[in-house]
Amino acid sequence: MLDLFKTPKLYFYRFVLLVVQPFYVKYFRLRAVGLENLPDKGPYLIVANHSHLLDPFFIGALIRKPVFQMASNEFFRKPLVRRFMWAMGAFPRKKGFVDFKSIKYAINIVKKGYPLVIYPEGGRNWDGETLPILKSTAKLVKLLNVPLVTVVSRGNYLAYPRWADRRRKSPITIYYSKPVQFDRKTPDEEIIDYIQKGIYNNDNYTKVEYIKGKDPAVGLPRLLWRCPECRTIDALREIDSRHIKCMHCGKTWEVNLNCFMREDDKDEWKAIKEFSDQMFKEEEIVPIEVDEKLPLNEGEKIYLKSKKVSLYHEPYYPKLEKVSDGTLFLTSRRLIFLQDDGKVLSYNFSDIRGNSTERNYIFQIVLDDDIARFEMRNESCYKWEIFYR
Repeated sequence: MLDLFKTPKLYFYRFVLLVVQPFYVKYFRLRAVGLENLPDKGPYLIVANHSHLLDPFFIGALIRKPVFQMASNEFFRKPLVRRFMWAMGAFPRKKGFVDFKSIKYAINIVKKGYPLVIYPEGGRNWDGETLPILKSTAKLVKLLNVPLVTVVSRGNYLAYPRWADRRRKSPITIYYSKPVQFDRKTPDEEIIDYIQKGIYNNDNYTKVEYIKGKDPAVGLPRLLWRCPECRTIDALREIDSRHIKCMHCGKTWEVNLNCFMREDDKDEWKAIKEFSDQMFKEEEIVPIEVDEKLPLNEGEKIYLKSKKVSLYHEPYYPKLEKVSDGTLFLTSRRLIFLQDDGKVLSYNFSDIRGNSTERNYIFQIVLDDDIARFEMRNESCYKWEIFYR
């Protein structure tokens, strides 16, 4: 059986820090502020914001000593990547719900005297602004009972927005706070508030020296899944590397590398986040009519229908098996998957333990002993995450 929680021999990690780290820091334009605040000895807990895919490596590279990190179990599916993650002190966490196995391993790591890094947003944010902190974070802080350091990275979203297909070259600055120690009697709300303030960042307004890159508009419809002008869902398309256009109303926007955009006939640039904040409006979430015959219950309404998606399940981790292609529907009570052969699979909300988005095109729900993994290459899985939430 695959051991997902082995303690690695850290000679490879030390080799990377000694030989690769100077190049790594220079190539990604990394800068640290406040490293002197970190404890010289003993375990401590780092909580950090998360916008860039490589945030865990940035933080560890600048600290220059082995640190262990919780990472999405998605990185542990492929053997070579899994071995690299283990060698670099990472261990897997299932996203979407409280993973007790990873928490138990985190406790063991701290007991052995190592620093531990976690990302209390639960995943990478899509729009450059720090997400609300998971409530379970406060319980973990009190359970570990070690000094807490908040870390905020600025410029990491601008260097690689989650929705984008290409990384940009932009400086990243990482700020390390002084450690604090919370009493186990401290209210959870106080800890959450402290962490939220300590790691909060809105990179849309971070000033950087320069940004270099290509194709700033490519991938943007993953984030902007509704036309800002006519409000049509799934209407935006990239018409070239710098422009998106609504196929319904014809409106066109220009996009730059600083994550700003403007209408083609106007001079004013606005942060992309100002448009993404308008994607979901509760009054616009209304039932839709579909041509397919679905086994709906009395009073059950349909709110979302996908394009063609592929469904996978997980007979055992990390193995994935394809179930079929088909169409996914979100109703007022459940998710319904209509397979191409006419068979119907149903996932009641009460049976779903959690959900997550993976790799920018996968909407995934966690069940008691399996997962349902919907690969959406022709539309925004972020849209599904928001509607489901």
